[in-house]
Amino acid sequence: MSRKELLARRKPGQTLWRVIRSSKDPSVFTVFVEDSAALVGIAIAVLGIALGQILHHPYFDPAASVLIGLLLAGVALLLANESRELLLGERAPLRLIRKVKGIIRSEPSVEEVGDLFTMQLGPDEVLLAVALRFNSHLRVQELEATIDRLEQKIRRQAPVIQRIFIEAESLKRRLAA
Repeated sequence: MSRKELLARRKPGQTLWRVIRSSKDPSVFTVFVEDSAALVGIAIAVLGIALGQILHHPYFDPAASVLIGLLLAGVALLLANESRELLLGERAPLRLIRKVKGIIRSEPSVEEVGDLFTMQLGPDEVLLAVALRFNSHLRVQELEATIDRLEQKIRRQAPVIQRIFIEAESLKRRLAA
């Protein structure tokens, strides 16, 4: 079942490994990786027992146990690494960041895109924080309308971005002056 879910998320030409690495839903790839490791472990155990019985050699069974232990340790490291990235606040994919920058730069009132930060909050939820410098001739109402328009464009063209924080640099400068 987890394999079907991963295959459903796969883009044309994308390997199953790439799907696992790019997935932001640990419940799907964790089940798949653990189930795959269990099947490989069973195969190793059967092979170790069979070789021990056929060849009358007592070391195949414990060697198989060691291999299963190494397999499980490898799976644990893989899952820890994938989950760690999500727990520590992995950034959104570069293609999404480029798309957002393009949306922002298409707005005529934006003079400069400053710092842009993203954080993957969940499988289908990204946080965006961006500092923008707007045209200095904008009044507060125009600035608010521009920010609202930008937020709507971003949400419409990149629905995974659900939380947006825009810092208006020119407004801060005007208020400080």
